[in-house]
Amino acid sequence: MKRFIAFSLGVESTAMCVLYGKGATAIFTDTGSEHAELYARLAYVETMLTALHGGDFTLKVLKPTHTVAGQECTTLQQAIEAKKFMPSGQKRFCTVEWKIKPMDAFLKEQGECELLIGFNADEEPGADRTGNLMRCKNVTYRYPLYDDGLTRDDCKALLRLHDLEPNYPVYMARGGCKFCFYKSVREYKAMYHLDRATFDQVQALEERIQDRRGKFFSISASGRSFKSIAAECAREAGFWGEQEIRLTYKQIQNSPSCGALCHR
Repeated sequence: MKRFIAFSLGVESTAMCVLYGKGATAIFTDTGSEHAELYARLAYVETMLTALHGGDFTLKVLKPTHTVAGQECTTLQQAIEAKKFMPSGQKRFCTVEWKIKPMDAFLKEQGECELLIGFNADEEPGADRTGNLMRCKNVTYRYPLYDDGLTRDDCKALLRLHDLEPNYPVYMARGGCKFCFYKSVREYKAMYHLDRATFDQVQALEERIQDRRGKFFSISASGRSFKSIAAECAREAGFWGEQEIRLTYKQIQNSPSCGALCHR
């Protein structure tokens, strides 16, 4: 039976590739709107895992497209601009349309197979926490880290042994998308100070997706505009100095991620 791994480049999914990746295919679904650090890690991890398993490991990168308002969109950002609407806790079309459904469409063509999903032993799967819509009748869904009693700390220790532990900056704590709705103000402030070019891109996106009602629509779940966050960051830098602020944000610990298919 073919074995696939739901791969997000995070701790648990990478650990699954180390432990169960020989003869398997890891599936990464690319929204086209990820941070540059994630794409750099994608190439590195593929090389390391292929070598680890003696060439008997495959990484499959899915690149979905969607037609939105008559426009063919090859990235999540293009879809957001066409919709003039951001994903949210209530309308999480980013994960559903750009992660889960493309993976399901691929799996449905693979015959009888199994998909490994990266819940660790601290994250008991259940009816409300599956990590996937689990709608493919030809797929057996498994949670091997949970079944084998491996915690997140166990996974981190394993990855350190193989020089594969993720070391993402704090602004990627909530995932690889540059404009994740679940990023906190703190994380976006870290992006301002540590990756200003990307922050400016996200601020420009926020300004472009405003509708005609005259009511401001924020990318951040806090409801704050990027203009106000940028102003606060500028005040911080003016008071403390840019070098000191950058050092502070580099030392902030990452907070938990938002899900098994978006797990950093």
